[in-house]
Parts: sequence; C-alpha cells; structure tokens
Amino acid sequence: MVIAGATYVTVCIAVYFFQSSLIYFPTSEYQLTPADIGLDYEDLSLTASDDETIAERQKAGVGFTRPEISVLFAYSKMTLYEALLNSDLPEDPYLAVDLARYFPTPLRKRFAKAITRHRLRREIIATSVTNSMVNRVGATFVNRFAEEGGYAPCEIARAYTVARDAFGLRALWTAIEGLDNRVPSAVQSAMHLDVEGLVERCAMWLLRNRTPPLDIAATIAEFTPGIDALAGHLDDMLGDARLDAVARAAERYTAEGVPEDIARRVAGTDVLASALDIVQAALNRDLAVEDVGCVYFQVGERLGFDWLRATAGGLSAESHWQRQAVTAIVDDLYSQQRALTTAVLEANGAGAVDGAVDEWVSAHRPVVERNEELLADLGKIESVDLAMLTVANRQIRVLAAG
Repeated sequence: MVIAGATYVTVCIAVYFFQSSLIYFPTSEYQLTPADIGLDYEDLSLTASDDETIAERQKAGVGFTRPEISVLFAYSKMTLYEALLNSDLPEDPYLAVDLARYFPTPLRKRFAKAITRHRLRREIIATSVTNSMVNRVGATFVNRFAEEGGYAPCEIARAYTVARDAFGLRALWTAIEGLDNRVPSAVQSAMHLDVEGLVERCAMWLLRNRTPPLDIAATIAEFTPGIDALAGHLDDMLGDARLDAVARAAERYTAEGVPEDIARRVAGTDVLASALDIVQAALNRDLAVEDVGCVYFQVGERLGFDWLRATAGGLSAESHWQRQAVTAIVDDLYSQQRALTTAVLEANGAGAVDGAVDEWVSAHRPVVERNEELLADLGKIESVDLAMLTVANRQIRVLAAG
C-alpha cells in the first residue's frame, strides 16, 4: 500500500508539473499561498514573490517546480483529511471498499470482518479518500469546487467517488500507468489530464443535479449500466465529425506507442463527459440510452454545440475571471444541449428517434436559421473571442427555449 501510494503521488506530481508548463499564470495568481488550498497558515509561500522571477518564468513558459507542487499537495491533503474526518463521510457503507483496499490482499481475506471494526476505521477511510482525490484530480480540486458552488468537502468527495467508480476509472488509470517506460511520460500525463477532465465534469454535474447527501452506492448503481451502454456503442451514436475527432485523438496516442484500446478509451472521455445528461434523460423518459444518445449527439453536431464547445476550449484566457467565463459558457452549452435533447424527445413522443432531430428543426426553422447564420459568421472569423462566444451562447439559449 505504501509503495503504491508513493507511485500515485509521483504520477500526480508529474501530471501537475506537465500541466503547469502548459498554463499561463498571470502575476496576480502566480504567487500561491495557503489560502489557495483552503489554509490560513501565515507566510507559507510556495513560489518566489519577486516580480522579476515571476516575469522570467512567464517569459520562459515555466510553471511550478516539483518541490513547490509537492508542498502544495502535502498541505492540501492535510486540509482535506481534517474536513473529511470531521464529517459523516467515513460512515458511508460504500467506502468500506476503500477501507479494505488500505490493507494487503492476504489480510483482507483473512481478517475481513475485523477490518470493518478497525478502531481507526474513520481515519483510514478519510486518508484513502483524501489520497485518491488529490492524487487523481489535483491539489486545488476541492477548493475550486467549494468556491464555485459552496459545496462541502464531504459532498465533493462523494461526487468524485461516484464519477470514479461509475466510469470504472481505476482500471483505466492502472492501464495508463502500466505504460511506464513504454511511452513518453508527457503522453501519460496528457492521458491523465483527459481523464481528469471527465471526472471534473461529472462530479460537478452530480453536485448540481443531486440533493445532498449523495447516496454513493445507489447513484453508481443508477448510472453505471447506462454509462457502459454508451461507452460500448459510441461508434453507432456519433456523427461523422465527432467520430473523426475521437479517431484523431486516439491516433495521436497510438502514434506514441499507446495500445489502441487504451488510446480509444482515453480519447472517448471527452464524449463521455455528456454521459450523465444522456443517462438521466433516458431514465426520465424510460428510453434506451442508445436512442437518447443518438438524439443528443445529433443535436450537438447539427445545431453547433460541438463546434462552440471546441472553440471555447481553444480560447487563451489571460486571467482567472476569463477562465471562469469560458467555463461558464461551456457548462451552459452542456445544459442547453440537454434541454434541447429533451425538447426533441418530447416533441417526438413515442415515435422512433430516427429523424426526430430533423422534424424538430423543421418545426422551428426561423430560430434555427438565425442560429445557423450566427455560426456561419463566427466560422469566417480567424480568431473567435470571449465576447463573440457570449453572444453565440445567448443565441443558443433562444434556440433551446424554442
């Protein structure tokens, strides 16, 4: 367990170091203090405060150093551990699995009942959940979610656990880490970041769409079958443009030596970020997940959601507030796509989903044409900016309202 934990920490620091080298840090944000991870210790500076040093790093495109990242991770774990230990999270029956995983396999088999009654049961569960979260989604994950929605750390941990296990991500992480010394470490880091994006999107979805406290076991059981059905039939549901995008993403990894099955699964995480929307819509209307998925992805391609999200993701945000604005637009686009999918399904009634999007478009031709004209205009612009995307998002809202 100790060796495995050290390996995960090393992987996470490598991923964070890789990520920090890709991100532009404005001067006002480059100086990290304990407050950035929810601490109030005085004078703990994780980076140099000298303006000249900061300017030199920005010019060189250099982010945090590994020692700085290590300190950040250590203190974030201390803070999160205390928050989880002082909550009711360690009492959740589902997390008995995390308790058992803490012990070597021979001990699990021989002392299974004794482990469940361990006097440090709460502490072990809090430690395991803390390590899993920080190692897999970073040191600032909890604090960012708390700032954005006021969510308690224990609720964020529940949402993270559901996202991790409903998508079977432990197996995928193990597969990626099994590529050590077979592919460049930067490739592994990029793959981890792709998976992290899926976790973030789905954890936030759960926090926004479920009433706390989240029942971890029940929610996993509710969504896992639909997620598996989507993951197994993506090729049948996606349009040509989205299929090509997934294929290109997978090819970038296979070109670096990543086995095709792992490359395709990682490349598909961007598409599966919509899985909870699709599964929920299918459950609400008692429809096959595959049918709802077909409608959802047709709406995304036909009405410009895919293009707008990809364009937003490519923006170079120069400040914290600009990044927040881009994130808000992307989240809003997901919400509007879900709303439009529901509208198409409702208009379609009990009919077959084939042609349902075309029928809806025909019935709403004027507003669809205005949306198409706006997207065509944006497509002619070499560099779309945040203001343009804001206008486009407003038009999408009008479209979703019918």
